[in-house]
Amino acid sequence: MLKRLLILVLVVTYVLVTDAPSAEPSSPLFPLGRSWAGDRELPRPFGIGLDLYHQTQDYELRNLRLDLPMIDLSQVSRVEIENATSEESFKADVWLLPFLNVFGIIGNVDGETTVNPGPPLSELRVDYDGVVYGGGATLAGGIGRFFGSVSYILTKTDLDTATSSVDAWILNPRIGVRANAAEIWVGAMYQEAEEHHRGRIAVPFFGDVAYDVELEQKEPWNYLVGAGTNIADHWRLELEAGFGNRKHALFVLGYRF
Repeated sequence: MLKRLLILVLVVTYVLVTDAPSAEPSSPLFPLGRSWAGDRELPRPFGIGLDLYHQTQDYELRNLRLDLPMIDLSQVSRVEIENATSEESFKADVWLLPFLNVFGIIGNVDGETTVNPGPPLSELRVDYDGVVYGGGATLAGGIGRFFGSVSYILTKTDLDTATSSVDAWILNPRIGVRANAAEIWVGAMYQEAEEHHRGRIAVPFFGDVAYDVELEQKEPWNYLVGAGTNIADHWRLELEAGFGNRKHALFVLGYRF
């Protein structure tokens, strides 16, 4: 299913890119309210692109239930939990208004969550992958060489196992400055992530027992720095890195028409 989906995305991307005009924006309609921008130069209204994203962060334990009446870990606070997630996604967007961009994403997610509750329990490692999809909107504006934006993103997953789910929403403010065809920016990311896994774990003297674990991010905020540039008439490249308890790296290759 996923392979067919990715092949379809590549075919659609190829058709859009090869059929796109090479000069002026393709739509006389979008963005709506074009006159509100005055004589400011606006980006081409439509965009497609490839996003490669990786992050690592610590999680907190919301709840851990074991199928053993004499062991209750719901109040444990010193459980060590680490998560690493990678995503490859296809993104399509349109500038509905000069200051409002809306977009949708679909792609593949691959993650690993490690829970170390300590003795007498063994380490619990959950590997998962599947389809990630969602959408969002960006409010943006600028004065002279300076610009700012705020993005909201909501994602859900369709994982390869029915016993796991991963959902998240993100708020992403940025401010930056333009220099010729390039921009640099600083900002922050607020992320609310929820993971829910069910399965079995080895417990000494009891063998494999059922578990049900709910997790969330330890620190919702991290900070970021990024840069972007137009590498051809329609093509754009962006790189971004995040710091703090959550560390992330983002690579974006986009095409506007």
